[in-house]
Amino acid sequence: MKKSGFVFTLITVCFVSAAVTLAILGYAAKTARLRVASQYTVPDYVRYISDGYAFDTVSSKKNFLITVTDGELPVRVHIFTVDEDKNTLDVLELPPDTYVIADGYYGTLRDAFPTSVYKQIISRVLCLRIDGSASFDAKTFGDMAQLLEVNIKLPKTVYRESNIEVTSEVGEKIALDGFCYSGGDKEAVRLYRTLLAEIFSELGERGSLESFSLLMNLVVNRFDTDMTVENMIDAVNSVKDVKLRKINIRLAVGSPAKFGENRVWSLDPEGMAELLNANFRVKGVEYPAESLSIPAVTAGEFPYDELPERVTDILE
Repeated sequence: MKKSGFVFTLITVCFVSAAVTLAILGYAAKTARLRVASQYTVPDYVRYISDGYAFDTVSSKKNFLITVTDGELPVRVHIFTVDEDKNTLDVLELPPDTYVIADGYYGTLRDAFPTSVYKQIISRVLCLRIDGSASFDAKTFGDMAQLLEVNIKLPKTVYRESNIEVTSEVGEKIALDGFCYSGGDKEAVRLYRTLLAEIFSELGERGSLESFSLLMNLVVNRFDTDMTVENMIDAVNSVKDVKLRKINIRLAVGSPAKFGENRVWSLDPEGMAELLNANFRVKGVEYPAESLSIPAVTAGEFPYDELPERVTDILE
């Protein structure tokens, strides 16, 4: 069967099934952030939103924030950027303990998640417009891997056998290890990226109808999103021509650092500016390092230079 890449990937299935369900029920899906908004004191940077701030250049690229949680807080954070002209998908991995600042907010992405402005904080830090967001827990991630019958080679520290079909429990365990980045665990970082790449591959192999049938129940009942039906349909259209070989998984440039008593992931302003300008912005639009809302935290060199980024290379 011919691979059709990301058209049948997780985000497509999510958006299609959610759109159908929302149309039937007659309401937009709820976002987890809104549940706790009443408990949160809004900081100064809300004025950016009220003043219409956005990094909204004329663009054929669309950015989606996808978060995997432990049930309450993030363990994996991603930006999915689709280029509708080049038919590419770039996935940016942001460690959940990434330390950021955003005009009044100082803390990690994990701590920012329960606030009503989590998405805006990430948008401000990266100088990227975010067109929609969705979140689900690690158990759901593991259930997806099992339903898709994903097979990957696992280290003995995870499972006794070296090459197995991923069960829900194994997939959940891999996703939950979100502090592997700042912990310097290269094998765990590589393992999660391999599992994510295999999920993309399986979705492409199966096609939209089979994937929809397999994952519909999970998406309908376990996903939170701020997207309307129209947004979801538009998102599906934006990824319909992306091929598997044109999907890349890129890790936010930075390194482990100590901040007070905590260990965090410290972003490298220059490295992030280069990464974002080259892969997550349209041609001719660039933001210098000083424009990014990245704090100065003493850190070292990026420890994951050797990781492959193209999904087809990750799967080799």
